[in-house]
Amino acid sequence: MTGSDVLTILAEVFVAFAGFTGIVATLGQRSEGKWRPVDVIRFRALLEASLAGLVLCVLPFGFHHFAVAEAITWGVCSAILAMYATTFMLRVTRNQVKRRASEDPDFVPGVRVILILLTSLVVPIQALNAAGVGLEHTFSGFLVGLIYLLILCSSMFVLLLRFVRTEAV
Repeated sequence: MTGSDVLTILAEVFVAFAGFTGIVATLGQRSEGKWRPVDVIRFRALLEASLAGLVLCVLPFGFHHFAVAEAITWGVCSAILAMYATTFMLRVTRNQVKRRASEDPDFVPGVRVILILLTSLVVPIQALNAAGVGLEHTFSGFLVGLIYLLILCSSMFVLLLRFVRTEAV
């Protein structure tokens, strides 16, 4: 299957992100149950995106083992990724508004803007790949979406680490 090595490596990276999310949750004030709204949003976004990335990396192998044509595999996977990215960004933005995350001094509005812009670029690429327009159901079209999830996970992970707070002794 085209891209199987890349999918395997990315699956391992997404597993690492999911695992490190738990470690980050135990650092600083978070281990004492003092979660601020912005922490909750970042934690959930990181865990959800890393698990979604893992599923999307493994899913093509299932199609492959059921002898589904690669073009159909990449088209279906791109369609799923497009729907996921759209709903993910809507949920995260809604949670930020609902929890008033922008009032937190650690809220970084530029990250939200960049991720919304990336989402608005990636979703059409995935939709075009799913429809077979321009990209004609290619692995590379799907890979663009996985890289987007990797960027999303990386940014949430960095933000969680950046704002780890510890009490002065």
